[in-house]
Amino acid sequence: MNGTTHMIVGGLTGGIVLAYSIANHAHVLDFCGYEVYPAVITAAAAVGGLAPDIDMAHSKAGHPLRKALRTVLIISAAFIGVMQFIPDTTGDGSGRSIPLILGIFCALILVIIEKSKHRGFTHTCACLLIVAAPLIYMIHSQPIFIGADIAVSAQIGFVLGWFSHMVIDTFNPLGTPWLWPLAKKHFSIMRINTGTMGERVFCIASVLLFAGCYSVIIAWG
Repeated sequence: MNGTTHMIVGGLTGGIVLAYSIANHAHVLDFCGYEVYPAVITAAAAVGGLAPDIDMAHSKAGHPLRKALRTVLIISAAFIGVMQFIPDTTGDGSGRSIPLILGIFCALILVIIEKSKHRGFTHTCACLLIVAAPLIYMIHSQPIFIGADIAVSAQIGFVLGWFSHMVIDTFNPLGTPWLWPLAKKHFSIMRINTGTMGERVFCIASVLLFAGCYSVIIAWG
């Protein structure tokens, strides 16, 4: 599937949360101690839907995504470093700074991506788990810092989008290596080739399917 299809389906996947918020007349939602923003989740899901193809270094998507990721890593490293020196003024431990382990996760993801071949590690559940690790940590440890709610929102959307990418690549002849490292087999349930009429039909059908889901969620909300 091409980048446009991945971004659309990724955004549509995150849009489920937005539809739920509309149904409940809420612009923020409670999630594991954080207030998450559905609009941020939807936008991040669109980006996450494209992200696994960052393993294509010279593609239209991969090249700018690698540049963007490097920039994010630099900003994240600086932010994490600064947070280590901000004292906890709450007196109850709720002002914990972000641990360096989050920065290590980011660096690990970058190294993996730089070394990965297309439809390789970035398209596996193992990589998805690494991508989700910062979100899992934040849910478990509840670190409090400026922008934590937005960070969690973005992480939720990014993980949803990444997962959607793996799912729809299963409809492509190359398939997705769902069982790696237990098996190297790429699983494919359809043979929709990239850039064909079949992909355009798939994209339109996805939009209609998600629109139907949104209608049900809002109507029953």
